[in-house]
Amino acid sequence: MISIKRAVAFAIITAFTIFATLLYAWLPEPQNRESLNFSAKRAADDIKEISIEPHSLDHPEARDRVRDYLKTRLDEAGFRTEIEFYDTIGNIYAYLPPVDNDSLNGSYLLLMAHLDSRHAYTVNGKVHYSLGAADDGYGLASIIELAANSLKYHEYWSQGLKILFTDGEEKNLYGIKAALKNRGDFFKDVGLIINIEARGVKGPAVLFETSPGNRELVKLFSKSSHPSGYSLSSFVYGILPNYTDFSLIKDDYPGMNFAVIDNLDYYHTELDNYENISLSSLQHYGVQIAPIIEEYLVNSKYSDNKYLFANRDLVYFTIPFAGLFTFSRWGYFLLNISFAFLLLFKVIWLRKSGGLSINRLVRTMATMLSVLILISFFTFALSFILSLINGVDYKLIGLAHIKFDNLLAILAFAATIIFISIAYSVLSYNRRVSYVEFHISAEILCIFFSGIFLIFSGENFFLFIPFLFSMISGLFINFKYGWIVFGAFLFISLMTVLPFLHLIYMALYSGALFLPLTIFSLIWFMFFPHIHRLSIKLAK
Repeated sequence: MISIKRAVAFAIITAFTIFATLLYAWLPEPQNRESLNFSAKRAADDIKEISIEPHSLDHPEARDRVRDYLKTRLDEAGFRTEIEFYDTIGNIYAYLPPVDNDSLNGSYLLLMAHLDSRHAYTVNGKVHYSLGAADDGYGLASIIELAANSLKYHEYWSQGLKILFTDGEEKNLYGIKAALKNRGDFFKDVGLIINIEARGVKGPAVLFETSPGNRELVKLFSKSSHPSGYSLSSFVYGILPNYTDFSLIKDDYPGMNFAVIDNLDYYHTELDNYENISLSSLQHYGVQIAPIIEEYLVNSKYSDNKYLFANRDLVYFTIPFAGLFTFSRWGYFLLNISFAFLLLFKVIWLRKSGGLSINRLVRTMATMLSVLILISFFTFALSFILSLINGVDYKLIGLAHIKFDNLLAILAFAATIIFISIAYSVLSYNRRVSYVEFHISAEILCIFFSGIFLIFSGENFFLFIPFLFSMISGLFINFKYGWIVFGAFLFISLMTVLPFLHLIYMALYSGALFLPLTIFSLIWFMFFPHIHRLSIKLAK
């Protein structure tokens, strides 16, 4: 008999984590206009002015108005500002040196965003003009607010601050190309670049890309409050058909690229407007980037503008409510190898002690792998059918602007959880499979696929962390309060994995739903046997 109370407790942990992921419960509270720190509401006032109307390359007069407004705001803050035109493209350049160095000499931090909104964009036969509230109103307003706040400690600056608002980013990156061609002097002595973008209107502001050799950059990022970022996202971003101004300079200057990526249905459409901005997302940009700016401007070690260059990369990821975790690539590799050998030792020990049949283990793994393939295939088929119903061509990456896609994702995840849970419960009850065979099979498959991801992308935390906690959980199953330890491990694992899988879904979108769902299915294969066993044990 299963302990209903314990089963409900584990179900609540799972449900809470899922809803916390979907609702972004860990994002910071927006600060009001009277705040002495970064205020999303003050930044939103700038967005309201910027996004009054479309201001794309198709709207030169509106773009002039936005450009003049931005220059005025920077002038008012005390920056030395100029607009430089290259035919119809007009960039804004601004800088402010330290108090004791009234020149462009020395090391500088450069903040970047683009001032143009998306030009004509056709969705399902309708032509859209974005109002640019998020893309890139978030970047423009955040930089104005961040710059204004940095002036409060201007007397302590050891380095200077530069700002570049590029024009024509949405069409062939015209602005940054013109800046690099004509204003090499402006990039002279830049020791750090922070680019702020948006590929949606809400969600966490993710550090989704860094310059190669990120070791010192990640150490600087660790100063952030509420950090959100994954080194693996640089690999994912590399396969997307997207480019930002940062794409042209990331190999030459140390830098970070931040963006929100939820929701692609709003991206580049008229839904990217002031009414749909997220104050929590806007605040998240601020609380992460403000400490980075202060550390760089105040700490004299950054006076060497080569300081942040490194020849090594760190593996890093964040867990909501817990913060940033970093590893050297070699150390992370050794950690993976160590636990892979521990799993091998566990299998050998169970085999010799008579607690595990290799034949049954292989059959269970084959069945499990078949189920994963079926889940992947059926989810792919559902996405394909949904695209046909909506009358759009299926594509693996960027299948957006279709009805019921998010509903499909929620139902697919719910159905997968229910199917795996019921299937294991029935098989276990009929003694067709044992607890040991099932969770060991899942762990072997997990470490196998972890190895594949590690080889091809250099990272696998979204599989390795659940695998690690599943291994450790087995040690506590027979303890009186083992369910509490396991509950904590379950929560940490899900809070590690679900936000990342949701990020992957938002990046790739509906056509690739099968990918995060298949990964989650493998993780649930590992954890549900522990849930089931504890529920039975505690019912006795």
